[in-house]
Amino acid sequence: MYSEIYEDAAYKDNKTVFRGLTVTCPICGREFGCNKTYHVYTALVGRKRQYYCSYSCYKQRPNPKEKR
Repeated sequence: MYSEIYEDAAYKDNKTVFRGLTVTCPICGREFGCNKTYHVYTALVGRKRQYYCSYSCYKQRPNPKEKR
């Protein structure tokens, strides 16, 4: 009985550890984890950071200087 409760608690704790900031790529729409385990491509849009899933999506972003 106690081992089942312990296993359930351990499983729930592991789920919360793997959760993190999940972001949707503005170019392709893919959802990805935005943590420090993998390299993440960012660009500043105003005062906010825009996160991209890959370098190819990062290259396709619109250039804010062209609007001026």
